[in-house]
Amino acid sequence: MNLDLRERLRRLGAHKNISPIKPSRPALQADHVGAVARAQLEPLRTPFGWAYVSRSAYVRTHRHGDRPLDAALCHLPKLLAKLALGSDVEEVDVGQALFLDTETTGLNGGAGTLAFLVGMGYFDGAQFVVEQFFLRDPAEESAMLYEVGRRIRDRRHVVTFNGQAFDVPLLESRFILSRIAPPFADKHHLDLLLPARRIWRGSLESCSLSSLEFHLLGVRRGQRDVPGAVIPFLYREYLATGGGDLNEDMQRVMYHNEADLLSMVTLVARLADAVTHPQDAIEHFNAARFYERIGDYDAAERSYRAAASDLPASALRHVARFMQRRGHSTDALAIWERLAESDDVEGLIEVAKYYEWRACDPKRALAFARRAMRATSSPTLRTAIAHRIARLERKAHRARPPES
Repeated sequence: MNLDLRERLRRLGAHKNISPIKPSRPALQADHVGAVARAQLEPLRTPFGWAYVSRSAYVRTHRHGDRPLDAALCHLPKLLAKLALGSDVEEVDVGQALFLDTETTGLNGGAGTLAFLVGMGYFDGAQFVVEQFFLRDPAEESAMLYEVGRRIRDRRHVVTFNGQAFDVPLLESRFILSRIAPPFADKHHLDLLLPARRIWRGSLESCSLSSLEFHLLGVRRGQRDVPGAVIPFLYREYLATGGGDLNEDMQRVMYHNEADLLSMVTLVARLADAVTHPQDAIEHFNAARFYERIGDYDAAERSYRAAASDLPASALRHVARFMQRRGHSTDALAIWERLAESDDVEGLIEVAKYYEWRACDPKRALAFARRAMRATSSPTLRTAIAHRIARLERKAHRARPPES
């Protein structure tokens, strides 16, 4: 953040929880249409007054990061639906989806927080269209929401990034306060943050959209971008200076919002690829867990096998347990023995179980049990292992050949 911006935020008393914003001037009337047009905002007459939208369109083959936008259309709708675990929807057709992202006056989504910019993107024939509804004055909120609601109702699905926790509940509350029926009730919602966490939580420190852009999507934003954390403060300053035409800061906010929308489209394709064509051991492992959750155990097994050569101990334990449940005791034993080599307690115990109950070799089982005792300080585990050791000592004594 440059010094000029810091000083402006300091003068505004910027802090994380911004107080509710009040209109700085009367609602815009029709005589502002010329200024709006020059600012590349199109005025739309609604039953609630004027709403303002900026439109742009990209050819479907436009590349955002390392993928064209239409790569998101190349995946089976049923697969995309399954990425939204816990949803009862059977298909998510990206061609019928509305990508949604908001910029707001507060970071916590609490009472009084406005969505001053609602960005929406959707495929329309040979194009991907972006429409950004901008709130030039808080008094125009109902008009903006009216148009936003019309766009949402035209689509079967809504795709967001963290929208389940933030964008959608916020917009629903604003619709209700404006006495407009919220448009989300019959929409299937795919929140990309949730599958992103499931697929990459073991390989990335953060699954924020900016982190995914940098590490996985090949997206590098230009200098026009603005950090999301300062956007509420910039809008507050915009209103304090009279609102109206988009100033340079609001142009940058529009750029940020549009980039978010395009990145969500690219992320859909990358998520589907991570499940169908994993690129490393962690992706294979998380893809396998995804398949396991949806009951496709054959696909899960293939991905677990592909991942098993290069996984941390915690993941290897999960793979070994899965192989046991599938009846692949030999494969499970190989993983447990690999874990036992590094004195992993569960690995040592499982190998001891194998030699006690399957190989009927209490002496070898006893050796692994004693190593497990030395490897743990857990009182509960030590008590259980002590019982195992006592039993194995009795078995080993009975198996000892009689002295001549």
